[in-house]
Amino acid sequence: MTQNKTRSIYNSIVSTHLIILILATLIIGIVYTIRQNGELTSDKDFMLLELLFPLIAVSSFIVSHFIGKNKLNTLDKQAKLQVKLSTFKQIKVIQWVSLFGSVILASVGFLISGQQNLLLYAMMIGVMILYFRPIKARVIEDLNLSSEESDAFAQNDND
Repeated sequence: MTQNKTRSIYNSIVSTHLIILILATLIIGIVYTIRQNGELTSDKDFMLLELLFPLIAVSSFIVSHFIGKNKLNTLDKQAKLQVKLSTFKQIKVIQWVSLFGSVILASVGFLISGQQNLLLYAMMIGVMILYFRPIKARVIEDLNLSSEESDAFAQNDND
């Protein structure tokens, strides 16, 4: 029963990541298509956006990272594996959503200004979302699981 619960929590983490990644990709593609097919012109008055959006993206990710680290530090080491995985899911969703918000912001900035760098920023942030995917080894490392917990968690692959 606990193996099924552990597996379902991990599968929900993976599913959430895939949904956020697909939505980010769709937003970038849709905004690019709208911008290329429309008769919108580039506006040099929005050059400040090229500096502002990366700063917002980096600062939001740093804040979400520190929120996640703080939440991991307050996690009880004796808690059940399911509780630890649920906390890990919350942390990762916060990080992915902060990156996703940056993708939306950069995409809208590209749509408004026509600055190609904003679209590139959005694509790079999309790659960052892909990089922070939920790998079992990273879950074990981030949660600092004991050997018994990591064996139970990794055993889901063999079922």
